[in-house]
Amino acid sequence: MSSENALARLADDIATVIPTVDRDTEGQYGAGIGSEDEPRQVELLVEELQRHSSTYRETQLEVPYPDGSESCDLVLPDGTPVECKLLRYWRANGDPEDSMPKRVFSPFHEHTLLSDAQKLSESEFDRDGGLLGLFYERSDDDPETVDCLPGQYTAERLADKTARDIEYWFDIDVDVCGVAEFDGLQHPVQAQGAAITWKIQSGR
Repeated sequence: MSSENALARLADDIATVIPTVDRDTEGQYGAGIGSEDEPRQVELLVEELQRHSSTYRETQLEVPYPDGSESCDLVLPDGTPVECKLLRYWRANGDPEDSMPKRVFSPFHEHTLLSDAQKLSESEFDRDGGLLGLFYERSDDDPETVDCLPGQYTAERLADKTARDIEYWFDIDVDVCGVAEFDGLQHPVQAQGAAITWKIQSGR
């Protein structure tokens, strides 16, 4: 299976299993997976993926980069390295997560979605790399009015914008592999969303 197909399947399978994980998770700031931090969400989702399908049985977490400098969030059984980020514009209490754009979308800081793409492209992994974004939205019936909520705030548009930004800043070929929506989660602020995956062309 190509890296692109593996990443597309990863998005679809996460969207399939996340309601089960959510149902069984008592989060830090309310019921459900949405308020958990990134390492905990990745751990819970991989555990459920391994129960869901034997395809993920050999998935590894926190795998060192070949040069030993850092660790990659997960490596799929086919060898595709994947860095993960939470795409949450609001804290669990409903307040804006003001630092999220910098921590996720900045090309000028380390450990962002964009800088992770550069790191994967320059790495010595044997396969093209991947990014996984866990995108969360408020429930449709959330009574809270969000004055600054842009109409462009959709998983599909964020997926396309992220790919364009990576290509612009780092001259890396990027493909959006999957945008798989999910809903019905317990937390009203992080009640629905999508699993988004991108393929990062290796620069080797």
